[in-house]
Amino acid sequence: MKSFFAREFPVILFFATACISLFGKELVWKKVKTKNGVAVYKAILKDRIAFRGIVEMAGKPKELVSIIEDPSGWKNWIENLKSGKLIEQISEDHKVFYQAIHSPFPFSDRDVVYESKIFRDRPDKTRIEMKSVIHGKAPKTIGVRVNILFTRYIIEIIDDSRIMVIFETCSTPGGVLPDILVNWASENYPVTLLNGLARQLKNLNKKEK
Repeated sequence: MKSFFAREFPVILFFATACISLFGKELVWKKVKTKNGVAVYKAILKDRIAFRGIVEMAGKPKELVSIIEDPSGWKNWIENLKSGKLIEQISEDHKVFYQAIHSPFPFSDRDVVYESKIFRDRPDKTRIEMKSVIHGKAPKTIGVRVNILFTRYIIEIIDDSRIMVIFETCSTPGGVLPDILVNWASENYPVTLLNGLARQLKNLNKKEK
């Protein structure tokens, strides 16, 4: 059985990061571990730590993107989701979303408003960039608003049935949280997130057959 924090805490740190840091330098990734098929790396970003998860999964890029951007299905792979919705669709590849996440006692619940942009770098490579934004139609915060510094999904085709997915993350969770706990949760979050997406993708493929 997972410990309390293993079950609960990764969810407060959702979405965030990129290969180029806020300071214009390429991040240097160091491998931390491999867990449940996910290789986890970290990089030092001044007073913060960015994390990366890499995994192979069955499916196609378009299917995975549809899962990531579908609020109706978030509850199936985002732990402790309280609510989530599309705030604005600026274009097919540019949207603004809201998510609210329940945090365990005694910590305040978290929420985030972020934009998502899709880039098709090559026929075999799709990239999703995310970051926090201010939006006039966003709900009032339910507790503490997370600041996503930067986020990136890189989805590359391996063959007709498999893809390689890279998820990188760095955020400021806000409120009063011990740094050691934030970093521990961030280290485990890529595993939780990517395993959840792989399950959803597998279920989607089963329905289509």
